[in-house]
Amino acid sequence: MHVPDPHSPREVVADALAAQFAPEYRVLSIDPRHGQPYQIQAMDILATLDQFGFEQPILVGERLGCVAALLLAAWHPTRVERLVLIDATYVAQGNSLEARSLRDCPPSWTTMRAAVHCPVLEVPWNTMAIEAVRTLLQIP
Repeated sequence: MHVPDPHSPREVVADALAAQFAPEYRVLSIDPRHGQPYQIQAMDILATLDQFGFEQPILVGERLGCVAALLLAAWHPTRVERLVLIDATYVAQGNSLEARSLRDCPPSWTTMRAAVHCPVLEVPWNTMAIEAVRTLLQIP
């Protein structure tokens, strides 16, 4: 499951993951509702997991999408098997509700990371990222 940066118009990461890991894994990209607070984005992802019966997915967040992915893994640690954070950024620009929620109500990153019980991989998106994800997934 891939959570892209809602400000990024491209699907490069999702396409690359799908090309490498399908059909062994289902690759689903969920674009959080742009302009919503990160707390709502995390609950949207949880609702999608429930709707489609994904009990313990490998959750991949990209750039600003890492906020919702990390929050979901922290608030519901038994629901995420592994967490991959690609080019993680935790600052939204502008005056959108999403940006204001991060500025006005910033989460405690230390507390959130401590609440995550699954293996976490944080990587930059480059030529080595797919191999790092493959290792985390333990695919030969």
